[in-house]
Amino acid sequence: MSVKAFLRQGFIPFGEAVAQETGRLTEVAPMLRERALAAAAEIGRPARLTFIGIGASLAALAAPVAHLSAHGIPSIRLNAAEAGTSGDGATLIALSQSGRSRETVDVMRAATGRRLAVINVTDSPMAEAADSVLTLGDLPDSLASTIGFTASAMAVSMLAEIWTDGEPSAAWLSLGERLAEFRVARSAQAEEIAGLLTAASVIDMVAPADQIGVAEGGALLLREVTRVPVAPFETRQYLHGLMESTNPTTLHVILDGADDGQVVRALGSLGRQIVEFRRGPVAHDEQTLVVPIEAQSPLEVPIFVAVLLQEVALRSAGARGIDPDEFLFLDTGTKLDDGE
Repeated sequence: MSVKAFLRQGFIPFGEAVAQETGRLTEVAPMLRERALAAAAEIGRPARLTFIGIGASLAALAAPVAHLSAHGIPSIRLNAAEAGTSGDGATLIALSQSGRSRETVDVMRAATGRRLAVINVTDSPMAEAADSVLTLGDLPDSLASTIGFTASAMAVSMLAEIWTDGEPSAAWLSLGERLAEFRVARSAQAEEIAGLLTAASVIDMVAPADQIGVAEGGALLLREVTRVPVAPFETRQYLHGLMESTNPTTLHVILDGADDGQVVRALGSLGRQIVEFRRGPVAHDEQTLVVPIEAQSPLEVPIFVAVLLQEVALRSAGARGIDPDEFLFLDTGTKLDDGE
């Protein structure tokens, strides 16, 4: 096993990646729009879709799959390690930012239907295995994914909108600028959340089913950068007993949804620390740290949350004396080497 080929793509420091991200998203949005339109034209309008990924890539697929399903296009999202052979004739959309995720490439190679690879690193095994490729364009990224995650989420969301609405929303073209304004406006809250995170022994991230990728992606980011134990939970599942492990040093990060008020009221009655990311009005009387999300659609929500959590993670890592670019476990056999 080797990660030489994976590391050859080059990585920039996490702090540098965070600082550049919103400007980069503004630059690449028009290009991604054209590439998404071209990829969708090659694939055609699919009857059924199977999306696969692993790690941050799996998280980035959640909102687009929920969008497609809500608009009448049968779509499922599978962990590539659990997907098996896709032999049901569904169109396969595989996301791997490096194009070398072993589990995702294995599924892509064995698939029998149409295969579209969404990648950042263009020269990769997954691109070779695909019928069509949607590339982010070899964007400079950090080892703990920043723009690799947000641009992937943007690209797959654009694809989803093409299949449901005929073209991507024009709002994507202004997303980078709106994210930059959001980050400046919420800088003080990012500092406050970083303080809470640094003091926490464990973090529970809770999101509704259609936005579970927010919790998955956020948990992965915080684990990688700050090394705090973080776990993602779907809101209804969390209500079914999983919240029983809460203690005074647990930090609860909750994305609003139909049932978030039940979670917040239950935790608030115990005086727990709660951070809420909200698009809608507060529906309870508990004392929480509320972060308003100015997303123009549900597809933008994961990107808004990711951008703020990246800032939080960077600050918390600094407070903990942790190098965000140092991974304890890198060569674990998850990336294909040349010739594999």
